[in-house]
Amino acid sequence: MDRLRNIARRLDKGLFPFMGPAQLGAGHPEEPYRSPADATCPICHGPMSAHHVQRNADPARATRLICPSEG
Repeated sequence: MDRLRNIARRLDKGLFPFMGPAQLGAGHPEEPYRSPADATCPICHGPMSAHHVQRNADPARATRLICPSEG
């Protein structure tokens, strides 16, 4: 295992002058996200204010979007 770490360390040390550090972000200042005032549902195209978003405490379970019934 130590041999593999040494090989990886030597490889990183040799490539760093050519590749440089990891590039993070977009490379320019970004504005904070502003949600649209009249968001629409991607499923039923109704207003998102009439919908319910069901989030679970368990991260393994999916978040669900509940559309209002048209009845």
